[in-house]
Amino acid sequence: MQHLPTEALLARLRATHLGSAVEPALQLAVERNAGRMRPLSDQPYLYHLVEVALQIFEVFGIRDEIATVIALWHDLLEDDQISRDELLQYINTRPALVRLGDLLPLLDGLNRHNKTTEQYYSTIAILPPQAFWVKTSDLLSNTRPMPLLDWQRLKPRWIAKYSVELAREVLDVGRFEQKRAYPTIRNALLDVQQRLLSGLQNDEDRWHEIAAYDPRFISSAQRLLNLELGSRA
Repeated sequence: MQHLPTEALLARLRATHLGSAVEPALQLAVERNAGRMRPLSDQPYLYHLVEVALQIFEVFGIRDEIATVIALWHDLLEDDQISRDELLQYINTRPALVRLGDLLPLLDGLNRHNKTTEQYYSTIAILPPQAFWVKTSDLLSNTRPMPLLDWQRLKPRWIAKYSVELAREVLDVGRFEQKRAYPTIRNALLDVQQRLLSGLQNDEDRWHEIAAYDPRFISSAQRLLNLELGSRA
């Protein structure tokens, strides 16, 4: 799959001049993800983190320094790449990060550990909007390549997970509709998901394989296919 080299994506992020905290946040992300690769891709994992940060600005139209930092760090605690104490020490020794205030509640909220899916999204709904922007950009980064990949490389649980979560937790619940940039975010996610599901409908065996993995998939998929782009229905 074609993609920009990571260095080119980094250059684009730096060119946005989203704030002085971005560089120390990026330094930690680079350090903790050295050698790590993204699943089903030849991309370094750092590419995903930078893409999540950049999409908030380029796709959602939001300039927000805190959201950019959280995007670069959104997997640090969940993937056990750093302890909370280590992260707090890193923040407290860098004035550009200190001035942003307490970032840990946002990172804790984006950490799925010991949360059901419902608890996870309910937490994101009550946090400052940066949590929602980062999570939806993460979903977009993870789903955008899917329509271009061979179905056999996509595990049924991945397709079911994203279809069910998008339909039931993000796009068709109502709790996020008042968040800034929601219509733009909704359309970006829905466009990708509809392309994935429209293609998948032509592979009946694969469709039923995914449905067998998660019984909620069919109703969620049909709901996503029936939702209209450009509306908030």
